[in-house]
Amino acid sequence: MREGCWIEGTILARFFTLLLALIVGTAAGVQAQTTANAATGADFRDGVERQTFALVNAYRKSNFLAPMRWDDAIAKAARAHSQDMAGGAVDFGHDGFRDRVNRLRNIMGGFEGAGENVLMTSDLTDVPKKAVALWLRSPHHLANIRGDFNYSGLGVWQDKKGVIYFTQIFMKFTPPTEEAKTGPPPELATPFGMLATPNTRARP
Repeated sequence: MREGCWIEGTILARFFTLLLALIVGTAAGVQAQTTANAATGADFRDGVERQTFALVNAYRKSNFLAPMRWDDAIAKAARAHSQDMAGGAVDFGHDGFRDRVNRLRNIMGGFEGAGENVLMTSDLTDVPKKAVALWLRSPHHLANIRGDFNYSGLGVWQDKKGVIYFTQIFMKFTPPTEEAKTGPPPELATPFGMLATPNTRARP
């Protein structure tokens, strides 16, 4: 009789051990899925955008250059371009750069110039830091980061495979009180250089 009770007790103990392991495993799976989802959501994108922008400004400050002001309208245009690249609506690069600049200059007076950097990466480790490091190693992208710009916005988007697309638009606006300048407007300058060559609109 005692032997039978011992066998039943052992079976029940094993059953509850397996049940507990199953519950813990399921919880871990849910946590892993939650973490994966967090790396593709709006909060993740917003964090990457703000951190990358802060690192670009930190570089400017360390080189005695005035930091740029974040602008939501510019960031919205940059994010839309990143989304278009991620979704395949446009090729990776600067398609539509002139249109983006023209729309922004129509809502922000005193336009003087603009530039744009783009980048794509599938490495999700220290994304903002690595993105800025890649730009800083490219002379043309670095020229935009160091350029005579006072406003900027940055937008990222992630495709279905997890690849992140970056767009940062740099712009120079002069307040109307400082805008009284004569002479013909300078010409558009577009230098040609998994980084796309930056576009630079030197003047209107």
